[in-house]
Amino acid sequence: MDSLPLDRLDVISAKSYGEHGYPHEAWTRLRRESPVHLMKPDDYLPFWAITKHADIIEVSKQPEKFQSAGRFILFPENAGAGNTTKELVENPPLRMLVNMDPPEHRHYRQLVSGWFTPRAVKRLKERLEEITAEIFDELAADGGEYEGDFVRDIAVRQPLRMITEILGIPREQEDFVLRVTNENFGIEDPEFQREGDTREEGLAFLQEAFAYLDQITQDRRANPRNDLSTVLAQATINGEPVPQFELFSLYFLVMVAGHDTTRNAISGGLLALLDNPEEFAKLRLDPSLVCTAADEIVRWSTPVNHFSRTATEDYELRGQKIKAGDSVALFYASANRDEEVFEDPFRFDIEREPNPHLGFGIGEHFCLGAHLARLDLEVFFRQFAERVESIELAGPVDLLQASFVGGPKRIPVRYRFKPAARH
Repeated sequence: MDSLPLDRLDVISAKSYGEHGYPHEAWTRLRRESPVHLMKPDDYLPFWAITKHADIIEVSKQPEKFQSAGRFILFPENAGAGNTTKELVENPPLRMLVNMDPPEHRHYRQLVSGWFTPRAVKRLKERLEEITAEIFDELAADGGEYEGDFVRDIAVRQPLRMITEILGIPREQEDFVLRVTNENFGIEDPEFQREGDTREEGLAFLQEAFAYLDQITQDRRANPRNDLSTVLAQATINGEPVPQFELFSLYFLVMVAGHDTTRNAISGGLLALLDNPEEFAKLRLDPSLVCTAADEIVRWSTPVNHFSRTATEDYELRGQKIKAGDSVALFYASANRDEEVFEDPFRFDIEREPNPHLGFGIGEHFCLGAHLARLDLEVFFRQFAERVESIELAGPVDLLQASFVGGPKRIPVRYRFKPAARH
């Protein structure tokens, strides 16, 4: 790795992420030698790799100079199914918060933000505790030893059920929500890609999702309920109904991002605990440590790996001259190992304080669901620590082939949980 020219370091290809995970060795070298570096990888348009914590904050807090609209994620030039970078920039399949800029971004964010404030999320705690307990009761069964896929059978279930209940989506539609989520975030992974050569075929899952969202929206306009779907169905901006494309894009974002990244954090958290048995033992001895453990799990796993911004004017950062129109890639997972910010950054420490990680982003685009995600993690890992009797890997871990969001795709485990107490 140290002998490769910096330009040849692979920090973006989905195949490499699937085979090796996050490229921490390459990022460490970039942070040390060239933290703002122009990368020109094969099959990608050039981009500036931003790998330091302070620099990501500097860029993120200036949305007027680094816009989100346009190339907000780095995809290869030939992204498959008729999608090129130019096509994705000029004709994005979704217009949602992550590729909007102020003031429009704020208007759309305000439509749903009230459901994700600390006070609103606090009201969900009792239900979240119930959902999580039900899941562990089912997994424990008679207290015997079982095998399964931790991602599919355990990690996905709690955040998926919570977000679908917030939206008022029936339980029988959970598998549908999970499928379109996997196809959206795993669009570079051959396992989740749709067959076909055209853009329409490759993005058919979006057409299915929008058709379903149209049904939900029409139903809530006719039969309003106390759920977020009703709020979205009746939403207006400046007194006018929200255009359907933007409305469904926002709904889709809440529906899929509201559970996928938390699932990846739960899965990454398990691997971190298994790799660091002394930390696992501390958590089992004192489950109240989940309060700091949740943020350390987010720092360690960083489920959203990067976003891209486009410079709207010439800008100098660490002596590098970024030109108007250039792409800058904000690598949050690299920032979360920044040696200038985190003491012993490659040590997983569930008692780490302070922990100013960027796992939820920073600035205008700070994660809408951060408070809910923290609560999901705290409730899950506290109950997990209280109920788990044994858990170990039962086979090789399979990673998602994606550089935008990352994490385990499959974790075969052998486990035993304490059965529910009988009264």
